[in-house]
Amino acid sequence: MATSAETIQTERQKELAAIIDELEDLNTEAADHSLWIRTRWNLPNQKAWHLGTSERPAPGPYTLGVEYPAAEPHVWKWPQIEKYLMQLVELCPLELTERQSVLLTNPAFGTKGVKVTNTMRIAISIYKKGDVAESHMHTPNASRTIISESGGYTMVEGERIFPRRGDLVFTPNGTWHGHGNDDDTPVIWADTLDWPLADFLGLAWARNDDTVSGHNRQPETDYSAKFYGRGGLRPMFDALPRGEGRKVTPMFLYKRTDIRDALDGMRGHDGDPYEGIIVECVNPVDGEPVFSTLSYRAQLLRPGERTQPKRHTASTIYFVLDGSGHVEVDGKQLPWERSDFFVVPSHRWRHFVNSGSEDVILYSYTDVPLIEKLGHYRAQGVDRTGATVELC
Repeated sequence: MATSAETIQTERQKELAAIIDELEDLNTEAADHSLWIRTRWNLPNQKAWHLGTSERPAPGPYTLGVEYPAAEPHVWKWPQIEKYLMQLVELCPLELTERQSVLLTNPAFGTKGVKVTNTMRIAISIYKKGDVAESHMHTPNASRTIISESGGYTMVEGERIFPRRGDLVFTPNGTWHGHGNDDDTPVIWADTLDWPLADFLGLAWARNDDTVSGHNRQPETDYSAKFYGRGGLRPMFDALPRGEGRKVTPMFLYKRTDIRDALDGMRGHDGDPYEGIIVECVNPVDGEPVFSTLSYRAQLLRPGERTQPKRHTASTIYFVLDGSGHVEVDGKQLPWERSDFFVVPSHRWRHFVNSGSEDVILYSYTDVPLIEKLGHYRAQGVDRTGATVELC
């Protein structure tokens, strides 16, 4: 038998439901005037940070759905990517598609968003011998992680670059660049861009009319190394233009050999308990991240190494340059091997394990700089006693 308090509550619920129904009828009329009477409130897309959980709030009877779904953890296996790349390069001429690429899509977005996270997109591109991409520029920041043993060539603002596997080639926003392949075998690289972010802000556009004076000059090689490749020494002038972008690196080639030498030079130290031995590619002029929106990092996990759990308010995509192991995300184990990609979205607890007998080298692309500039960057870790600690 219902109590009087329960009866009153039930009656009130019926009254509220009737009011909502009446407001929704009004909304049918208001929609014709591009108006909406608020009948639901916004559902936060994360639970409060201090709770230490990556679980998301459950919708209630008077809440809206989450407007922008969060990315899901996922691993893209290299054999599957390579299979479609090889079919693509055989079936489809460059003139038909402009880019011969296989794009990574996150299961959370489906076909509604060709992106890995809400801020980053990755396209794996292939160029066979003789393929040439015309010179172009665009507002999103972009980079190329070379996956094949040789990487063809890239022209960026008059600098001719011949990268190899593991090299990073940066094409900041507002730089004219083109690329092609004169090698006998196809070249493959991963294009990482902040295109989804720029597109959301209404800032994504591109140009192909490379008629600007000076961009068709005699190419110069090794410009990045000559001007910016010596740590602690900064040139006081630029011989070549470095594009129209702001707060971006003027150094366009970061070599794998330099990255690996830096990691190996520190391998005798304990490193970061949550990351292992880790370095960041920075703007050689001011020490800031290469882009104002993205940070590029590389980390070394020694055989058998296992990091402590960590989570932060930024999303990170990883490329497995060498080795094998797994990442555990919120208790789910995701194994990976050489040349695989995987993503750890923001707020998710994760730790890495090198389960092989060789070093693991992970490259990562993260929107930490963007989140920091917005004033929302936080990080938590679990220390060796099992306690959850605030890292920043």
